[in-house]
Amino acid sequence: MLTNNHAATTLCYCWTVTRKDGTRSGFTDHDRDLSVDGLVHKASSGLSAADIDAKTGFAVDNSSVSGLLTDSAITPEDIDAGLYDGAKIDICEVDWTDTKRQRSIWTGFFGAIERAGDRFTVELSGQGEQLSRTQGRVFSRLCDARFGDGRCGLNIADFPAETQCPRTFSACRDSFNNTVNFRGFPYLIGDDAMQAGPDGSPALDGGSRYGAIL
Repeated sequence: MLTNNHAATTLCYCWTVTRKDGTRSGFTDHDRDLSVDGLVHKASSGLSAADIDAKTGFAVDNSSVSGLLTDSAITPEDIDAGLYDGAKIDICEVDWTDTKRQRSIWTGFFGAIERAGDRFTVELSGQGEQLSRTQGRVFSRLCDARFGDGRCGLNIADFPAETQCPRTFSACRDSFNNTVNFRGFPYLIGDDAMQAGPDGSPALDGGSRYGAIL
């Protein structure tokens, strides 16, 4: 822990980047390389943090990291190949006179990476944002396949160039004859069905009300 006034004059930031393939890289804003937790954090990378804003609770906490590609650990080729997409980043405050004295500042994940020449900027998303991302499929009446993709199964070359799919069950059935590949849930009860009252029909036999919906 960093608890005394002396530590306040010997602090620096260290970034540990862990790619999805397990490759780890370390960087620091100190003027020389530092070994932190067994990993050398390079001082030559030119990496800098901007506006680290760690919020409490489950609020989304975002920031950005920018740097110069002056270290072989991060290359333009690796960025363009997507090797750093979704990488985890841990930022800590370290006493450079004794690197065992450290304090975690922020943990997040790489988002969009923009590169201009030998400089790059990475948008970071905090751990709270991970909870708000859609995981798996969404239960919806609309089809979640993309028109013409492998899950849709249709060949868009068989249709006029301006053809678009509204992703409804009725369109899949009537316009494309492709209900076998419909990737939605057309019989899912929505607010309209739950709030609807009797329609005045004399045939109150408990039958399906979905004919009009579809």
